[in-house]
Amino acid sequence: MKKIIAILSVMILFVSGLSAQNSLKEVVKDFQRHNSEFTIVIPSFLIKLGVTYGNMDDEEREVLKMIDNMKIVISENRFHKYDFQLLEEGIKNGNFVEVMTVIERDETVRMVMNKKSERKSEMLMLVESDDENVLMLFDFRGEPDFNKFISLAD
Repeated sequence: MKKIIAILSVMILFVSGLSAQNSLKEVVKDFQRHNSEFTIVIPSFLIKLGVTYGNMDDEEREVLKMIDNMKIVISENRFHKYDFQLLEEGIKNGNFVEVMTVIERDETVRMVMNKKSERKSEMLMLVESDDENVLMLFDFRGEPDFNKFISLAD
């Protein structure tokens, strides 16, 4: 009986450790634990209100409909490589996919995706500049259509 309890305990710890690396939310939580930051959480009901009552184009409305919820972390400190060890490990192990990196003068934008299931996915956008750094975590319903995001930038 003691062996079974010991084995179950080890498996629970092992599985919880694996699931921690399978979420971009854990990357953001880890960053927040090590840095005192300003955080904004935009829950799904506020996004739905914006879609319903907001004054916007149809393209903007379609993009907002894809987003389930959103978390924004703003920092004046520069990002350090050790801040994102979970992220780098997740990319290396294949849990996360780096979708795009754009470097322009003093700004770097990096987008990383995690497809949780057919119905849920998440994207982490890291924006680093000389004066301010921003983490944006998006939870999506299904897989996002990046063509719609890109059309908004035009």
